[in-house]
This record gives sequence, structure tokens and C-alpha cells, in this order.
Amino acid sequence: MEIDNSALRNFKDFLQLYNKMTEICFNRCIDNVYSRNLDPNEADCVEDCSSKFIKYNNRLMQNFVKAQSEIVNKRVEEAEKQQQLQLTSQKSELEDNKPSTEQNQLEYAVFQDREHVNSKVILSK
Repeated sequence: MEIDNSALRNFKDFLQLYNKMTEICFNRCIDNVYSRNLDPNEADCVEDCSSKFIKYNNRLMQNFVKAQSEIVNKRVEEAEKQQQLQLTSQKSELEDNKPSTEQNQLEYAVFQDREHVNSKVILSK
């Protein structure tokens, strides 16, 4: 049976988070280590501590996902601009050197077809 690396990493991340929460809440809330049972104050403290930790972690992950999507969108826009600049540069080079031979005419036609397809792709987004 093969284990998915991302699933294993997610499970390890969860265990680390759980262990950290347990350690923090134990140190903050448990006063009497000589009793097997939690007293009511300790139980309430552990409940509040773990609840705050979970809410904090959820908010942190929401902000991370939002920031990550903004970064990805910005990179996509930059890549599209760079591609458009390259196409413009290639087009101006080809127009400066009008095709004179059959081979050049074929290359020019292929370039214009590629530019037409790219503009359709950009417009469809």
C-alpha cells in the first residue's frame, strides 16, 4: 500500500499542531499533577485554551489562503504581461524584416497564427 506524501505531511502537521496545543494548554491550565482528575477550574481552562488555539489556527489559515491566492494572481498577471511584451517584440522584429523568401513568409505566417491563438486565449480569460 502506497502512502501519499502530501497526506502524510498533512498528518504530521496536524500532530505537531495538536502536540503544541496540548503542551501550551497543559502548562497554562494544570496546577495539580498529583491527581488523575481535572478539577472544574482546570477543565474550564483547558476547554477555553484549546478553543482559542483552534480558532486562532483557523483564522491564520484563512489569511494564509487569501494571501497565497493574491500572490498567485499577481504572478499570473506578471507572466501574461511578460508574454505580451515578448510577442510585441517579436512582432516588431518581424515587421521590420518583411519576409522576402518563401521560408521567411512561412515563419511569418506561423508567428501570426500563434499570436492570433494567444490573443484568443488572453481574451477568453
